[in-house]
Amino acid sequence: MGGGVIRKQSQRLADQMMNTSKRLIVVFAILCLMGAFAQGQHNPDGRKVSLDCVTCHVTWHDNIDPQKSLLPKMDAPIQIQGMPARIATAAMCFTCHDGTVKDSRQTFASSNHQMDMDVKHANIKDLPLDKNGKIYCGTCHTPHSLKPTRNGGLAPFLRMEKMNSAICLDCHSNQAKSHKNHPIKVKVSPDNTMAENTFWGKDGTMECMTCHPIHGTESVVGVTGNDRSELCSSCHEAYFNIKLTDHDLTSSLMNKSSDIGPDFGGHDPCAACHVSHGGQAEHMWAMEIDPKAGENGYCIGCHSDNGLGQEKTFSHAGHPVSKIKLRKNIPALGIKAGDKLLCKSCHDPHQWEFSNKHAVNVSNEEGTEYTSFLRLPDDAQGQLCVACHAGQSSMFNSDHSVAREGFQQLFRESNTLNGQCTVCHGAHTDALDGSTEDDPYTVLCMRCHDGQHFATSVVHNNHPIGVPFESKSNLHGYNKDSQTLLSCNTCHDPHKWGQTVEKSQTVDLKGDDRNSFLTISNWPEPKLCLDCHPEQGTILNSDHDLTEEDRSACSLCHAPHNAETEYGILAKWGDAPGASFNEKHCFSCHSEQGSASAKLVEGYSHPREFGILTPPARGTGDWLDFPLFTEAGPSMTVGHIDCFTCHNPHSWSYKTKFQELGSENEEGNDLTSFLRNPSQLTLCTDCHGESTLWKYNYYHDPVKRKRY
Repeated sequence: MGGGVIRKQSQRLADQMMNTSKRLIVVFAILCLMGAFAQGQHNPDGRKVSLDCVTCHVTWHDNIDPQKSLLPKMDAPIQIQGMPARIATAAMCFTCHDGTVKDSRQTFASSNHQMDMDVKHANIKDLPLDKNGKIYCGTCHTPHSLKPTRNGGLAPFLRMEKMNSAICLDCHSNQAKSHKNHPIKVKVSPDNTMAENTFWGKDGTMECMTCHPIHGTESVVGVTGNDRSELCSSCHEAYFNIKLTDHDLTSSLMNKSSDIGPDFGGHDPCAACHVSHGGQAEHMWAMEIDPKAGENGYCIGCHSDNGLGQEKTFSHAGHPVSKIKLRKNIPALGIKAGDKLLCKSCHDPHQWEFSNKHAVNVSNEEGTEYTSFLRLPDDAQGQLCVACHAGQSSMFNSDHSVAREGFQQLFRESNTLNGQCTVCHGAHTDALDGSTEDDPYTVLCMRCHDGQHFATSVVHNNHPIGVPFESKSNLHGYNKDSQTLLSCNTCHDPHKWGQTVEKSQTVDLKGDDRNSFLTISNWPEPKLCLDCHPEQGTILNSDHDLTEEDRSACSLCHAPHNAETEYGILAKWGDAPGASFNEKHCFSCHSEQGSASAKLVEGYSHPREFGILTPPARGTGDWLDFPLFTEAGPSMTVGHIDCFTCHNPHSWSYKTKFQELGSENEEGNDLTSFLRNPSQLTLCTDCHGESTLWKYNYYHDPVKRKRY
């Protein structure tokens, strides 16, 4: 009996050992299968599968109640190897990432990207949702991702790359529209003041998560309520010079309401004009603009009759914009060749004063040549205008420089301050706004040259203006009734003084034919005068060519401004003898004290007691063949004979072959001597008939009368 018991016990022990062996084999097989499964689940690092997988997939263990699993069976649209997947709930993720364990695990206890979020507004392309069509942790993350250190690994366990905002834009593709949202993938200045833990893209570029932390306590960094000042100023500190200026609508329009842009109250200075996402136009613009206005619509939207800046309405009568393209780079204004000229080309809407030296107070300050949101000042050096119009800078050492005493006197009297260019030019309105005159150039010039402020004032007996003219060089004027009429700008270029003799920066310069703001040089040859009066070029190289070192052949006898006479704009003659202004003019030289003392006219006085009726045709029939004059000036009907009646001071001879003198000072004869017509044929007989010489010889001459 004892032996039977022993045998039974031995059999039971053998069975137990066999069962134990079978169990070990099963466990080993299970572990092998789990290892194989783990390899299928991207386990290239040889981690202990029993720990890694079972940590989450606890339902694989026989001793765990499936009803208590943190991975319940769900009817989810997610498939793994063709089978419905068990997906992690937020509770599953927060088991580790709730902040209880302080190690490398990040705490994702926030409501920034809510799990129960309606995503109908988003265009989700490649990321899974839960069975209710809402996002969950697994939408962006998967625990089966490779480690970041492995090729193809994405941190932290992301389904898509987070660099270049790829995973964000997979849902928020509408936020990638250029300029209507804040730009991304742009390099940020290293001088930014963002927090040290700020997320940046490759090479320090802006990404969605730079401003929008996905997990944390702040939905957007640096934003308090409606005020984004801390966030925006971190990268755009210079733009915050807008504070307290008229462009800071939270300050200047604090008590106003408008349909333009967001509400002004309680927002940062940027919010009235810019929104971070979903702008109405480029530059994240918050307001609606007229598309026909182009980029200038951003400015004109306010600076219009019905806009917020209607006190400063822009008029296109001022500097042209939009249709002009720049031909060259203007580095000082940030303009590249081919760019259109826009409001922003000259104005920086974020900065009241270009160097920020003139502090702005809370009052509504009137702009000056240093402020007015200008990128460069329009001061005495005209920096802003000269940046594009460099060719006009020659005026800075001329009498048109605002540093000259004449202008300083004008400013003192008018209590105004003007820049070098704006003293004459209106950038936003016509400089002659309100003028009803046909000739705008004369009106502008006479604002200074009116006899009150400048020694060069134009007050009487000037070159005629407002008359049609013909110019070989296509000189300008002003247009009226389809005609080009002569004006100040015909002869003068206000930006080009010419040869400067006086080097002083303040003295009023003495003008002559070498300078004087002339459009064409008038020295040594009078090219300007001859451009419209080519017929008078016969004076050159004659005895009446009185060219000197500072004046041309025309200037000794003619004064274009403030002449002694209106007719012929003859220069002053002093105390010269003569019964008429023409005679006085001639005898200012043809006198014993004059420059033509070798050519005295002793019997010059033709009888003047009777008027003479000009015959209808003499010579060519032109009045200039035999002009007559009264005390008031030239006459086309009845007048007196004087020097100019018989002599043409511009032409040595009426015949071309005798016009120019030879190498020596030739003596005149009846074919030359500046006569209008040859004396032996028509000069005297024009009035006295062909018997004039016979009558004189045989009747009027007392000597010849006795002889014959």
